[in-house]
Amino acid sequence: MRIRLKTIFVLIAAVLVVGYVVVMSVLPKKTESESVKCHTVECVFKDSVRYRYISPGQVRKYLHQVGCYPVGTPLEKVQLQTIEDTLCAHPIIATADCYMSADGTMHIELTQRCPIAHVVNDKESYFVATDRQLMPVWSTIKDSVLRVRGRLTHEQSCHEVADFAEWVQKDSVWRSRIAYLNLVAPHQYVLYMRGDTTQYVLGDLHNYEAQLHRLSVFESQLRKLPKQHFGKVDLRFDNQVVTCP
Repeated sequence: MRIRLKTIFVLIAAVLVVGYVVVMSVLPKKTESESVKCHTVECVFKDSVRYRYISPGQVRKYLHQVGCYPVGTPLEKVQLQTIEDTLCAHPIIATADCYMSADGTMHIELTQRCPIAHVVNDKESYFVATDRQLMPVWSTIKDSVLRVRGRLTHEQSCHEVADFAEWVQKDSVWRSRIAYLNLVAPHQYVLYMRGDTTQYVLGDLHNYEAQLHRLSVFESQLRKLPKQHFGKVDLRFDNQVVTCP
């Protein structure tokens, strides 16, 4: 009798085990990644020591506005490439790298566009960045960059003017002296210095390094003479400086 009961118990246990295996095999499996959702977005600016144009809060708000905020989304459904592309479409953001940690935190590493010129005319006002992209006038941008006046095309702003502005930005002497650049005719530029009404004619900006070097030599020679003021200093001609009263 005892042997028969023991046999029955063993058979029942075997049936239960087999039934459990069968049921678990037909139920949809829930992976670990599906059980974890994104719950936090952390933003780090790799260039924040130099530039502070946009805050992490503004980045998160922007992702909300464009419908790409990942919080609440299962990890395997978070589209990292789409979020990176969306962030790089922002006029202040230059690069964006996104990755997820296993606990559901999204990490975003960002760099910001850096302005090198501020173009102003009667129709629009905008910055030109080091990557030769246009930037809107942004309230947090307080940088001292080359001011440019005149009705420039965007192509002029992002090429010939941007090249000149970047060169000026790297030269501490001219950066401190130059007040603004003025487009007076197609591809004809005039430079103005701080505290000086003299017009320094550069022309098409194709030889500005040699022109400003020539101006430096000319000014050093003037220091030996009685002080005088010129209404115009023309630097367009090789190996000479032409002055007008």
